[in-house]
Amino acid sequence: MDFATARRDSLVRYLRRHISGEVRFDDTSRGLYSTDASHYQVRPLGVVLPKTVDDLTSTVQIASDLNVPITARGGGTSLSGQSIGSGIVIDCSKYLNAVGEVDVTNRRVRVQPGVVLDHLNRALAPHGLMFGPDVATASRATLGGMIGNNSAGARSIVYRQTVDHVHSLIAVLSDGTRTEFGPLTALEYERKLELRTREGEAYRTVDSTVRQAASDILARTPKIVRKVSGYNLAALVERTPVGLVERTPAARPGVPLSPSGYPGPGGPGSPHSLVPLLVGSEGTLAVTAEVELALVPRLKHRGLLVPQFASLGAALDALQACLELEPSAVELMDRMLIDLARTQRSLKNTMAAVRGRPEALLMVEFSSDDPAEVSYRVHELDRRLAGCMGLTASVPALDAATRDPLWALRSSAVPLLYGMPGDAKPVTFCEDAAVAPERLPEFAARFREIFHKHGTDGAFYGHASVGCLHIRPVLNLHEEAGVATMRKIMEDVTDLVLEFNGSLSGEHGDGLVRSEWNRKMFGPAVYEAFRQVKRGFDPGNVLNPGKIVDAPAMEDNMRVPPGRMPASDPPTVLDFSKQGGFFRSIELCNGAGVCRKTQGGAMCPSYRATKDEQDTTRARANALRLTLTNEAPQKSRHAPIAQRWISDVMDLCLSCKACKAECPSNVDVAKLKAEFLQAFYARRARPLGHLFVKHIHRLSPLAARFAGMNNWFARRSWARRAMENLAGIDRRRSLPEWHRDHFRKWFYQTRNSERGTRNGKQEGESSSISVPNSVVLLDDCFTTFQEPNIGRAAVTLLERAGFTVELAGICCGRAMLSKGFLTDARKLARDGIAKLDHFAAQGIPILGLEPSCVLSLSDEWPELVPGPAAKRVAEAADMADGWLARQVSDHGLALDIAPLAGKALLHPHCHQKALVGSKGTQDALRLVRGLDVTVLDAGCCGMAGAFGYEKQHYDVSVKIANLELVPAVTADPGATVIATGTSCRHQIRDLTGRVARHPLELLAGELS
Repeated sequence: MDFATARRDSLVRYLRRHISGEVRFDDTSRGLYSTDASHYQVRPLGVVLPKTVDDLTSTVQIASDLNVPITARGGGTSLSGQSIGSGIVIDCSKYLNAVGEVDVTNRRVRVQPGVVLDHLNRALAPHGLMFGPDVATASRATLGGMIGNNSAGARSIVYRQTVDHVHSLIAVLSDGTRTEFGPLTALEYERKLELRTREGEAYRTVDSTVRQAASDILARTPKIVRKVSGYNLAALVERTPVGLVERTPAARPGVPLSPSGYPGPGGPGSPHSLVPLLVGSEGTLAVTAEVELALVPRLKHRGLLVPQFASLGAALDALQACLELEPSAVELMDRMLIDLARTQRSLKNTMAAVRGRPEALLMVEFSSDDPAEVSYRVHELDRRLAGCMGLTASVPALDAATRDPLWALRSSAVPLLYGMPGDAKPVTFCEDAAVAPERLPEFAARFREIFHKHGTDGAFYGHASVGCLHIRPVLNLHEEAGVATMRKIMEDVTDLVLEFNGSLSGEHGDGLVRSEWNRKMFGPAVYEAFRQVKRGFDPGNVLNPGKIVDAPAMEDNMRVPPGRMPASDPPTVLDFSKQGGFFRSIELCNGAGVCRKTQGGAMCPSYRATKDEQDTTRARANALRLTLTNEAPQKSRHAPIAQRWISDVMDLCLSCKACKAECPSNVDVAKLKAEFLQAFYARRARPLGHLFVKHIHRLSPLAARFAGMNNWFARRSWARRAMENLAGIDRRRSLPEWHRDHFRKWFYQTRNSERGTRNGKQEGESSSISVPNSVVLLDDCFTTFQEPNIGRAAVTLLERAGFTVELAGICCGRAMLSKGFLTDARKLARDGIAKLDHFAAQGIPILGLEPSCVLSLSDEWPELVPGPAAKRVAEAADMADGWLARQVSDHGLALDIAPLAGKALLHPHCHQKALVGSKGTQDALRLVRGLDVTVLDAGCCGMAGAFGYEKQHYDVSVKIANLELVPAVTADPGATVIATGTSCRHQIRDLTGRVARHPLELLAGELS
């Protein structure tokens, strides 16, 4: 054992003795915390997840005593590399996330640093309050991270920055002492200066530094709203209440659009607070332990106008006209972002508001408690812009159904840009410059000239209202030339920003990417003042070293530096050509952390249950990237992607496919996991449970033949214990009921004879049906042998509608895919395509009842067996309920379905939500007049096929269901529960006792 290892082991033991939180110094955790949303990578010594504030304090003290660097991390969404470091990374998001009692009268609340902004605002909503700054990453950004970064957001023209809403904070100083910073009287301030402690030294250093360098600080600090580079010494020099926001009169008197006069740090008349300095210091001066926030009223109504322009210049020229009506936000998106958004299946409906192919658009938002005021301003701006040069279209969006998806589109900008195919991406380094808004047109034009000078172009988007645009050049940072061009562009951009009296960073901070440039941007005198302040707070340089001052070169510590790209991809069974190969499909993940959201959609169910970074989509992509770039130790003779440590990271992935749709970069971890499992077990023995799953299509007919005996055994506790020991099926999980008179048997013996056609046809015989009015029904294993009533309902409906039905008689291979039996699944797909292409080529639809099965035909089959036949089958495959609804709406099909008054709760299958959406199912249920259908936004059910049966996954499965689905179902006991997936119905029955029905069951039951 070398000295470094011995020292690390000693540190781990010491930490575990003194704190109750988690201490992780394993290679996996170090790898997963080595990146954030920037293009940097720094492997930490270890990770600490404190459970208490005492844990946080002890960790800082121990690290300081041993001279080990500390980096405090929020959601890991930094674009600049602030949240990665070489020492101990402290992650407060898992445990230190409490929201204190809300002081409604004074509009204050105390929170811990791990609280996510969206969670805070949900807690404040019942009180009619909210936290003002609203960053695009609100679904996963923590308050601790926002304080470290002085975050702002789209509505900063009204709410300004985080510093304007922090009244006081408790911070841990570099020696481990806990100190409260906030409003001070002059006498209290003098007493602070007299303290012979680290706190006193900090106050004295700041006081003397600010006095000595005051004129230089004021001269070199930009006179604009959005500036977060360096330390905010200017606020201390001016000695004014930074947070007091004066609003100009509303355009229509008496109807204010926003609150005026935020309390800010210290409030009016309290100029001695150091809060303005600590907020935005990127964890280099202290670590936030608790914060008291000033809140603002939540305005009830919002409306958008989306003017679209023939050029970027025309859009920016229209900005001043927009600002005259006092909007709450003006956001810019350019052609590059618009085109990338058009490629996203999940954004198809949203992009309908974008007319033609504009070069740029603005999203102008107005907010008020008066809906008439919002409507007036939207339409007044529409009128004023009508004669604007370059305007091509203008779309008002006053209702939530139109407005909210458009606003979410802008929030998806960063991962959308990283979803651009190829190695050249719109990268972050000069993307956060801010200037006075009236100078934006000229500034943007000059910026583009710099890009053209260096042979590239870039994406332009961001907060036009406050002059902060996120301008990102397209570069390939895997090549030496790309890295060299990055530095050359930065040299020119810093000159340009200085010329325009702007700030190099308007909100993203300095981090590893911009700290190097602070000496140039502020001059040597102010830069030396920054260094003095850093030494006063942190003489040992243990708090996030290398940020703001004394930083490495911007091209150091690259995530995948030149020469580190894998020479070739590992062999795969699935086709990754659309993503540019296996490794590039992993690189689609830029670390934006959308997978850390905990409400809305389904991504990522395992993270929602565990709140652990290891269980995110991001972590799974990171694990594969680390091993393929040789950044992770290869601990066995197996292939790089077949290492056991990766299995631990992949273990709780449910293969729900939510990431494929909800990650704006379309990182498809279900596909990556299938390839991993294929490689992992290439030279390892499979568990018996895996083999049961693999052969489900062969075992199901046998189980059905002896249904009575199997069902009897399944109800016996001793048999369940035996199954748990033999196959790993948790004894607490009920087993499916088998049916001797299964669907396929019923179909061939009963339905054919009733129709009087193809008499004597036997199960499994090939069909000769042809168009018109013919359909092929995918008789999946679950419907056929476990829920034959659903198959019978589907046939009844289709035949009543006048269609001739033929069964597909094939297995889709869904179960094999879930466990990574890809070569076996490919054989099934090849056989299935050979049989079904006969129908697909004639235009005969192939309809499915189980979403995961029928969608395998359209999603995985073309990647298992690429070619025109697979494509034809994929295009012919459809969900039966949605297809039937379209025959009624588009082709005038008549179905005599009786009315049914009542309420229904619809829970769509995850694969359905990810790949095709639930609209088809909703349209089918609308055929039942009087039925009030509510679509549950309840995430994943947690069952995920075999996942919820397995002993090692049962508890997580139940926890996922109990997060949203179970409460939603139990809250409305009188409603009919409808679930499209067999796993979902099983989970609902097991955990609530409610019987969920398939939508076609309901329709067939109401046939007149």
